[in-house]
Amino acid sequence: MIMYKVLKVVLVAAIALSVLVSASADPSADSFGVDDASGYSNASVAVPVSVNITEVKDGPVPSLIFDISYDNSVINVTDVQNGTLTSDWDTPAYCNHEGGTKVAIVYDSVDEHAIQNVSTGSVVVLNFSVIGEAGDTSEMNLSNIQLAEGSPDYQVGTTPAKNGTFTIQLGDETPGKITGQIKTITGTVMVGVTVTLTANDSSVVLETTTTNETGYFSLTTAEAAEYYIKASKLRYWDNSTLVTVQPGETKTVNVVLLRKGDLNDNGRSADAGDVTMMLRASVHKLTPDWRYDLNNNGMLADAGDITMMMRAALNKLDLL
Repeated sequence: MIMYKVLKVVLVAAIALSVLVSASADPSADSFGVDDASGYSNASVAVPVSVNITEVKDGPVPSLIFDISYDNSVINVTDVQNGTLTSDWDTPAYCNHEGGTKVAIVYDSVDEHAIQNVSTGSVVVLNFSVIGEAGDTSEMNLSNIQLAEGSPDYQVGTTPAKNGTFTIQLGDETPGKITGQIKTITGTVMVGVTVTLTANDSSVVLETTTTNETGYFSLTTAEAAEYYIKASKLRYWDNSTLVTVQPGETKTVNVVLLRKGDLNDNGRSADAGDVTMMLRASVHKLTPDWRYDLNNNGMLADAGDITMMMRAALNKLDLL
């Protein structure tokens, strides 16, 4: 009988310990949510709001889901983008509904890309359009926060929500603008070039437009800040420019796009002159620049670059 009681006590203690360990193994963090934010009612640029997680515990975390509620008559989510901690993950999925938005995001199946323990940073960026009038406010409240753990249990934990308030600022400052024209190296205007506006301290795209039939574009900025303007089109190298804009100011940024494979700048890609220049650069008879890295491996005028140029010259490859 004594032995039975001892075994019973040991068994009960083991079960209790197992439950305790299991409960403590669910992922968590110190907080999960947003800071206060603001925007102008007369601005066409979406306002980015980062959803941040602080001090992840019992991870790593390979996926997460949450709800954010807000006043749809004041602001509304127009897009959701990856955050700094999820830059390698799949694009977030989201669904707007009456009173808010549900967001889900999962990693790219590379274990090292899961959110590791003690990590702190943004998990997604919510782009809000401003709908209300100056002086309106909306609470941004997080709920139903789910943090998944990986193999072998795939259990779900949660974390305390950090809520914020969005305030529409008084429209006493006229938004700045960035305008410009995009041409080729030979001076031909370029139609249909994609132009994006990005904050200098963030990878979040604030606005996107395309050039018209005369090669012109126009972007609107809501606040005084530094921005990157990136122009891109198939068969041409991207061109990024840093520009500072003040409220009410119009900055003109004219951009030239260089055609891939056009090393002699005559507007034609992979002609006889371009092939010759690539070959001369490969044997150090010519000093190459970044345009000689057609295969984007960091090495200029290597064997791969020569092969790509030759194939393009024979119309066997299109340098996109």
